[in-house]
Amino acid sequence: MVEERFPIRGTQVVPTLDSRENASFVFPLDAGAPRRLRYAVQPAKEASYKIFFRHGGERQLLISEKAKRARAREFSVPRQAGELEFVTRGSLTWLDLRLVRPVFLWPAYLIIGLGLVWILWRTPGPTFQRGSEWLLLAVSLLICLGVAEWILRQWGAKFAPALVAARSELGLVGEDSRLLDPQRYKVRLRPNLDAHYEWRLGNIARLHFIPKEVSPQVRHRYVIRTDPEGFRNDRSREKFQVAAIGDSFTDGATGPANESWPSRLEQRTGETVQNYGTSGFGPQQELYVLRDFVLRHRPSVVVLAFCAGNDLSDAEAFDLWEKNPARPIEERPGWRLAEKYRRYETFSLWTGGRMLWEQIFSRTAVVPLAATKTFDRGMFTVPRSNRILRFAFFPPYLEKLARPRAEIEQSRGWALTQRSLQQMHAECARDGIKFVLMYIPEKSKVYWPLAKSALMERELQSALESYGGSDQHPPRKQDIDANRLAQNALLRDFCAQEHIPMLDLTTPLQNAVEDGVETYFPDDTHWNAAGHDLAARELAKFLAELP
Repeated sequence: MVEERFPIRGTQVVPTLDSRENASFVFPLDAGAPRRLRYAVQPAKEASYKIFFRHGGERQLLISEKAKRARAREFSVPRQAGELEFVTRGSLTWLDLRLVRPVFLWPAYLIIGLGLVWILWRTPGPTFQRGSEWLLLAVSLLICLGVAEWILRQWGAKFAPALVAARSELGLVGEDSRLLDPQRYKVRLRPNLDAHYEWRLGNIARLHFIPKEVSPQVRHRYVIRTDPEGFRNDRSREKFQVAAIGDSFTDGATGPANESWPSRLEQRTGETVQNYGTSGFGPQQELYVLRDFVLRHRPSVVVLAFCAGNDLSDAEAFDLWEKNPARPIEERPGWRLAEKYRRYETFSLWTGGRMLWEQIFSRTAVVPLAATKTFDRGMFTVPRSNRILRFAFFPPYLEKLARPRAEIEQSRGWALTQRSLQQMHAECARDGIKFVLMYIPEKSKVYWPLAKSALMERELQSALESYGGSDQHPPRKQDIDANRLAQNALLRDFCAQEHIPMLDLTTPLQNAVEDGVETYFPDDTHWNAAGHDLAARELAKFLAELP
C-alpha cells in the first residue's frame, strides 16, 4: 500500500509517499535533458528499497539500499523515455521525491563573462571605457538583485504575505501574524488586532482541490479587528443579551465583521450580540470560551454554532493535543504542488515581478457562464431561477457525507462532542441562561441535490472520482444519498434527549440555493454575506419563538 500526503513541515509543503510493508509504485519518464532523482527516505524500522529504470521491456537496477536511518540521496537517471519503478521491503517514507535538472549552464555563463572581461581589458580607448561602465552597471545590478532576493527569502513571509500566497504552488508556507499559540486554546486570534486581510482563492482552490483557472478569483479585502479579549468585536461589553460561540463560520473569517451572522443578528433584532467565535475551534475550546469569557457576563442566550464539516474531527485533534504534555506542533495537511515549473519561478523576485505585472496590466479572467448544466475540473455550473450558480465541493467534507450514522456514533469525536455539549448546557442552565445549538451544514450537504440535478448518475460518480480524496477512495453516490442527513438526525435526537433547542439550517440553505441564491463562496467552504444573513434571519425567528 502506498499513500500520498502533502504535510506542512516548517515553512514548506513536503510531498510525502508512505509505502507500508512490501510495496511498489511506478513513475513515467519523458525523454529530455539530463536530470537527477532527488529524495530522502525515512524508515519506521529497518527497511530496504530498489529503484529500477524500465525501458523497452528491459529493467535496469539504478540503486539497491538498506535504509536503517533517515537519509537524503541524489543520482542521475537515464535521459531516454521509460519508467522509474520503486520497490520497497518494510515500511518506508519517501520525502520530496522529485526529478531535477543539474545546474550545468553556470560554468558556461562564468566562462562567457570572463571572456567579455578579457576582451574589454584588451580593447583600448573609448570602447574599453564604455564597456567597463556597462560591466560595472551589470555587476552592480546583479549584486542588488542578489541582495533583494536574499531579503525576500529571509523576511518576505512576514512583510509580504501576498508573495507567499503567490508562491504556494512551490510549497511555500507563511506564518499567520494574526494568531498566537496559548497553552489552553492551542491557537487564537491576537487581542487588540487591527490588520488588513486579503484573499482571491477560496480554500478549495487554494488547497488545489480545483485548479485556480475555474475559480472566480474575486478580490476580498477587509479589516480584521479584535477586542482586548481576542474576538472580532469593535469593543468589549460588560452586558449583552446574546453570546455567539463557534468557529470560522461565527467569527466570519472570510469577510468583514459586519457581514457575520452575529453582527447581522444584532442588526435584525436590535438585541446586543457579542461574537465569541474563533477560526479552528472545536467543541472543547468552545466550552473553555464559555467558561473563561461568557458566563461572567450573564447573557440571556448562548448560541453555539455547530459546524458539521469539521467539529467532530477538531474535537479528536484537540483531545490528542491536550493529552500530550509535550504539546508538539502537529503535522498540518498542505496542498498538492505544481508538477512542473521553470527554474526562474523559484526566484522570489520573479514572483514579485509577475504579481506587479498582473496588478498593473492583467485583469481577473472572467469564466463564461453557460446557461446549461456543466462540470469543469471540479466546478459545477447550474442555472437556477434565471441565475447561474457555480460551486465546488471540498473532498475531505464530501467523504464524510457517505458515513453512516452508526459509524459517526461510534467515533471518538462524537463522544467528546457529546460531553462538551452536555457541560455547556448544564453550566448555562445553572446560571439561568438559555443554551441553543445552531447546526451549520457543510456546503456539499446543501448543494448535493443541485449537483444531482445537473449531471446524470454516471456523470456524477465520475465527478466524485475526479475530486478523489485524502485516501484516494472517493465516496459513492448511493452512499451519499443514503447518509447525507445522518449527522443531522444524530444531533437532532441528542438535542431532544438533552432538552437543547436546536436550529437546523440545512433546509433553509438548500431552499435558498434552489431559488438561485448562492449562500457559500463558489470555491470556498464558508458562507458568503447572503449565507450569514440567512442564518441571522432564521435564528432571529427561532429565538423569538422560544418559551
